Amino acid sequence: MGGESMMRGYYFGRYRDNHQVATQVEMRFLPIPLKFTNRLGAAVFAGTATVFKDLNNVTMPNLKFSGGAGVRFLLFPKKDIWTRADYAFTREGGGFYLFIGESF
Repeated sequence: MGGESMMRGYYFGRYRDNHQVATQVEMRFLPIPLKFTNRLGAAVFAGTATVFKDLNNVTMPNLKFSGGAGVRFLLFPKKDIWTRADYAFTREGGGFYLFIGESF
């Protein structure tokens, strides 16, 4: 569990087991209506997930949470390709992510 797409803020593989249940929501504001450009955007996101060995071991106290926000820049308008810079936070700390393309 973790990585640049699902549960940002935890490094990829931070939690491992046989199964994972995860959910994430993201609200994108693309583009933000500014007078000087139509190439800037923003996003806010939150997620929760857990990993478990089998169905008998799924418990609420094992749920992990992450959330954050980011800015977007329309890199190639004709192709609708956005660059994103996100900051995600968790109870264990946070993480900064810079990628070309959306997380999903």
